[in-house]
Amino acid sequence: MELTDLVGAAVRGGLNWSSDALARLRQRSGIDGPRPCDGLILDVDDTLIDTDAALRSAARAAALEVWPTSSAAVREGFAELFLSDPEGVFGRYTVGELRFHEMRKARIAVAAERSGLMWEHRRYRRFCSGFDPAFAAAQHLFPDAMPAVAAAERWGITVVLLTNSSSPATRMKLQVLGVSDRFEHVVTTDTLGIGKPDPSVFLHACELAGAAPEACVAVGDNYVNDVLSARRAGLRGLWLDRSGRGAGGEPPTIRSLAELPAALTRAV
Repeated sequence: MELTDLVGAAVRGGLNWSSDALARLRQRSGIDGPRPCDGLILDVDDTLIDTDAALRSAARAAALEVWPTSSAAVREGFAELFLSDPEGVFGRYTVGELRFHEMRKARIAVAAERSGLMWEHRRYRRFCSGFDPAFAAAQHLFPDAMPAVAAAERWGITVVLLTNSSSPATRMKLQVLGVSDRFEHVVTTDTLGIGKPDPSVFLHACELAGAAPEACVAVGDNYVNDVLSARRAGLRGLWLDRSGRGAGGEPPTIRSLAELPAALTRAV
């Protein structure tokens, strides 16, 4: 397609003719080279959203609500244990062994015991009354998140969010951040009753993108769940390693989503 054809199509379609519109048309028509993929399967927590920071803040607030006489150091220790999940409780949730609130209760119990705090399940509602508002208030998009999404959209790439969080929690995050309308396709652990690293969730995300697995690139911060598992399901994978700590034998890596548009062409 020639540039004059693009202009004519834009005018006939009533498009607002701008440099951004021109760039989008050039990319979608292939003038600037082939589209690097048809579907972008994006992780949410700690890829688009700084969830670790929000969890830590919310756990501190909940600890103050449940154990008001505890020291700040003890509450901080509880928050770190709740976040790090030393007994892998969250993994049991992602494979469908535990429901969401069962998982959260178990993580509280482990963190409380290791922090020397008395925990009783009857205090769960009180814990949530401190945790949930603080968690919502602490939601924060990484600055590179939405520009990367916009870059993919300019290529005409379908973006699908794939998260191991629950549907209510994910919906809350996107709504609080004002970006829920940007994502038509969101896959959570509630969608199929399981989460990553099960290959079925990646294949379902590809179906929503309307693309074959080999034409999709999965991007996320967890090397095993987001990248290695995606590759086993037939997708290409790109590891977002914000800390730069690395891992042996990893596929192509980026330190920021600002690198994503250029890196899509080398994802394997």
